[in-house]
Amino acid sequence: MALQPDSSEQPTPADIAQRLADVPLFEQMRPDDLAFLADHAQIQQLEPAVVLSAQQSSENDLYVVVRGHLEVWLDPSSLGAEGPERKLATLFADEIAGELALVDGGVRSARLQAGDAGVRVICISQAAILNRCEQDPIFGYRLMRNLAAMLALRARLTALSAQTTIA
Repeated sequence: MALQPDSSEQPTPADIAQRLADVPLFEQMRPDDLAFLADHAQIQQLEPAVVLSAQQSSENDLYVVVRGHLEVWLDPSSLGAEGPERKLATLFADEIAGELALVDGGVRSARLQAGDAGVRVICISQAAILNRCEQDPIFGYRLMRNLAAMLALRARLTALSAQTTIA
């Protein structure tokens, strides 16, 4: 049984690995890579509006949305600035959060919060992912290539959005 978006049962590592295969960050990963990630994954279920990760926290887990949605919020006051909180993004099934921690290990740049119907996520620690990268350079190359492509697309879409806003 694959890890279904609406399932409340506790999935097996094989279910988690099958689900991770659909996530763009893990495209072209070998079955043993997906099995490793699944063996090091935890499932978290959050009720509506519960904070998964606070802005400026030093947590560095990677999250994959399975069911519901995850909201990304920016609170300028946590950065010493003024202004209202802003929702930056809403993440749905198979989208990821926490990917910047894989790159720099820095603090969270935004708050991750369960949406109005709650959220179910797969959680994988940075330590497990980086350990696999060190053990297997092919895994590390594929992961970083996919991550770079995702970040490049995000940068392009942000630039396009800024251009259309100015015009």
